[in-house]
Amino acid sequence: MQKVVPAILTADPAELRRQLGVLKDRTKWVQIDIMDGKFVPSVSVNISELGEACQFFNLEIHLMVTEPEKYLEDCGAAGAKRVYFHWEGTKDPEKTLSLMGRYSFQKGVALNPETEIKMVAPLADKMDALLLLSVVPGAQGHEFVSSVLDKVSVVKHLVFDTLIGVDGGISEDNILGVFEKGADYVAVGSALWKSKDPLAALRKLEEMVS
Repeated sequence: MQKVVPAILTADPAELRRQLGVLKDRTKWVQIDIMDGKFVPSVSVNISELGEACQFFNLEIHLMVTEPEKYLEDCGAAGAKRVYFHWEGTKDPEKTLSLMGRYSFQKGVALNPETEIKMVAPLADKMDALLLLSVVPGAQGHEFVSSVLDKVSVVKHLVFDTLIGVDGGISEDNILGVFEKGADYVAVGSALWKSKDPLAALRKLEEMVS
């Protein structure tokens, strides 16, 4: 399992291609954030612009959108290997998980920092992965919410066989604590892209958790 997954959040297709180019031949998995300007204020590139990514990477799509079920077909067409939708972005999470079953990608649920684990626990057997946001969603660079660390421990007791990811504000200062609590992997954005040398920053984080 790849423990550090680079995350890309941009509205500029050219910047998307640039960042993917930096990561090419360096990582197997990459996460790309999709935002609709409704669930969060920001917007991003469209899923239709991700086709090239699946040629070189295992593509994880993080849907920060309302009505995520409308995006599932495009995720499948883009060649996604894992797709997360937000529990808070749909009126019927169980139905959305059921709709995801039509596609070959892994079914994932993402939770905002304030959402309690007990809300999603009853659906644990219907999902493949759970993504715990450790920042307020919508932009890279937000402050790490340390209370999410306790959630990781809770999830390990309630959701035994589900892949657990932590996304947001990950840095050299907190990455070890995240894994000590039981996370399987982290998604890392600003710690890479705000660095003068993104690949060196990635390598350092990987070495810390190897």
